[in-house]
Amino acid sequence: MKKLILFIGFIGIVTSIFASSISFTAKSSHQKVEVGQRFQITYTINSNGGSFTPPSFEGFNSYSAGQSTSMQNINGKVTRTNSISYVLVGTQEGKFEIPPAEIEIDGETYTSNSIEIEVVAANSNSANAQRNRQNNRKSGGEQIEDYIYLEGMVDKKSAYIGEKVTVTFKMYTQLPVSRVNPEKLPDLKGFWSENITDYSSMKLSNTNINGVAYQVADVQQIVLFPQRAGELVIDPLEINAIVQIRSRNVRSIWDQMMGGGIENKEVILTSKPIKLSIKALPNKGKPDDFSGAVGQFNMKFNASKTEVKSNEAIDINILISGSGNLPLIGAPKLSFPSDFETYDPETKNNFTINASGSSGSKSFKYLVIPRHSGNFDLDPYSFSYFDPNTGSYKTISQESIQIKVAKSAEEVDNVVLKPREKEAIALLNTDIRYIHINNVSFITAQEMLYGSSLYYFLLFGAVLLFILLFIFSRKRKERNADTVGIKKSKANKLAKKRMAKAKKYLDANNLPEFYEEISAAIYGYYSDKFNINMAELSQDRIMELIGNASINENLKMVLDEAEMARFATSTNMNAADLYQNAIAVISKTEDYIK
Repeated sequence: MKKLILFIGFIGIVTSIFASSISFTAKSSHQKVEVGQRFQITYTINSNGGSFTPPSFEGFNSYSAGQSTSMQNINGKVTRTNSISYVLVGTQEGKFEIPPAEIEIDGETYTSNSIEIEVVAANSNSANAQRNRQNNRKSGGEQIEDYIYLEGMVDKKSAYIGEKVTVTFKMYTQLPVSRVNPEKLPDLKGFWSENITDYSSMKLSNTNINGVAYQVADVQQIVLFPQRAGELVIDPLEINAIVQIRSRNVRSIWDQMMGGGIENKEVILTSKPIKLSIKALPNKGKPDDFSGAVGQFNMKFNASKTEVKSNEAIDINILISGSGNLPLIGAPKLSFPSDFETYDPETKNNFTINASGSSGSKSFKYLVIPRHSGNFDLDPYSFSYFDPNTGSYKTISQESIQIKVAKSAEEVDNVVLKPREKEAIALLNTDIRYIHINNVSFITAQEMLYGSSLYYFLLFGAVLLFILLFIFSRKRKERNADTVGIKKSKANKLAKKRMAKAKKYLDANNLPEFYEEISAAIYGYYSDKFNINMAELSQDRIMELIGNASINENLKMVLDEAEMARFATSTNMNAADLYQNAIAVISKTEDYIK
């Protein structure tokens, strides 16, 4: 009996010593914080773990910030320390006591110390207040908003019409992000836009904001060219992000340390609207030939050859190079001699668009064919643009081009006789005639054409023919002088050519070029139809000019789908349907507006 009592006492002492060797403590990084300020609480235990139960954290937003394990070897004795941390954010002013956490090890429950935290009002000028985000999220919990957010920024807040503005939407996160998808693209009313990044190329990099480590990625970058003056707004971008957080329902600290308890949370991130002040281009000093080019440019004007024969083709070339709103520069209107047969210019784009804007060149090739010989002078050509750096207009001029056209064999054949063709042989005298052997009819020497009925009939016919040719010539000159009318009449024809080009891209499954060509075809059609410079054209302006609800609805659907596909590489409508709808919109407009 005595030995049993001694044994039980020994076991009690050993158990007491073992129990007293376990240390479970809680420590806070701050004792006094502002509303909205983050701070961290770390629970540490010098044991191999057990079933951990965190406190309620009432009055705070909280989530797990991870775990860590450290080991020490002192004189051959190995000590293991496990830690689990939580990030907390105060939501209201007051003094709070965070109750102890609990951990169960081998049937024994251990409690940490409690922690007192004082939460005071936030200073409006503090970094914590500036970082506080108020975006509404569909799910994911309010506590996530302080650890991942979306911010839009521009390279300038003030610009001229047609001057480049680059907007970059950046995502900042302290949480692992597994996927990002566009939820709602910004409605860029009043801008011509070009997307230069997509979600598939998003790369994360490390940054530090007010001492807090973040990962940052460019979610979307867009180059904008304002099309009207006044205050324009870049509407918010809305994205859907899947973030990974640790579940608070996992009780075992070992499960958490081994990567268990990971939850995917869906969160909707929304940037703030960005206001821009857009200045109108000055009227003072504006050249008569200014057509909306803004930037810094050079220009070349030349002909492929200056000495040709009639009916030989000549290329008249205009090359505009530099940086600025190159995508919006349209084909110049050139005047050619009436003896020249002209064709629509061929446009070739050789420029790139990046965050710095568009740079490179744009060329226009006019195919002309002189039909008659002679010396011809092409009018001098000048190109005017507005330089936003100096705030002034500049003009580049090129001298006239002299074209010498020699008479060709084809032109000679139009007036020279061909003796091998019987119909072309002229009656030179009465000594040689073709011999007629059947149904020969002769007239006497006394029968004269002059004064006969046939004579007056031919005379009247010649006068009538002259009048008709005179009227036809006048009408043709008036029609050629009406450049606006010509442009309108050719709008549908040019649109069909552009749509045919888009169809080739579609058949080749080159969807980026297809969507680009669809957008260019529609905007180009309405630019020609309404005689409005491309730089001044927008979706709202087109719908206002059409004034037909049915056409406007279809037009908006087509343009929105094309823009969605260009910017987000995704669309609710397949490409073939979009192509057919675009053709239908142009056809309905052509029937409605004659």
